[in-house]
Formats: sequence, C-alpha cells, structure tokens
Amino acid sequence: MTFKHLGAALTIAFTLGACGGGSGGDLDAFVKLDTEKAAAFAAGGEDCVAKAKSVGDWRKANTANYKAMQKKLNDQFGKEPPKDMMEKHGATMKANKKAVMDAMFKCTNDPAFSKMMDETKE
Repeated sequence: MTFKHLGAALTIAFTLGACGGGSGGDLDAFVKLDTEKAAAFAAGGEDCVAKAKSVGDWRKANTANYKAMQKKLNDQFGKEPPKDMMEKHGATMKANKKAVMDAMFKCTNDPAFSKMMDETKE
C-alpha cells in the first residue's frame, strides 16, 4: 500500500471520530456497520493477503452505504456529537478505528493490500 492509501485511511479515521453523533437509530446502525468494517480489517491477523480479501469484500459490499451514513451523521452533528451518544458508542468506535489503523499500518507496503485499496476506492 502506498502512502496515499495511508493518508486516505487517516482522513477516514478522523472523519469517523468527528461523526460520532446522530439520532440513536442512525448511530446504532452506523456503529454496527463500522464494527463489521473493523472485523474485516482485523481478519487474517498478520496476513496482509487475507486482510486484502476480507477488506476488499467488505468495501465492495458496504462502502457506499457507509459513506452515506457517515455523511448523514456529519450533516446532523458536525464535529460536536451529543455526549450521551459518545458515552454509549465512543469506546466501540475508538476500538474500531484502532483495528482499521493497525491493519493499514501493518499492510502499508503489501502489494495485494495496495491493489485491493486501488480497486475498491470510490
């Protein structure tokens, strides 16, 4: 993976941190999808080829919905999500972001992972 992919991942991670608010149902649905994303990035352990397959499958199936939900929450609450929502979901979202970032750093230079990122970007 190239540094442009790492930069994109960092942007997504920071955006995720900023969109922590939303109505209860919207945020619950987003956190569920975000947790599935984190699981895809955690799959394969140290094997970046396995991660590439798992993440690629998740991205093909879910990226459009994920981005739409993320935009909706950002539009509703911007950078100041309600405290009660962050108390309910903050730890989960932080763990999800860590799983994604760990995988991105681990597989930064893996050709299969980089190829998957190029093929599944929107």
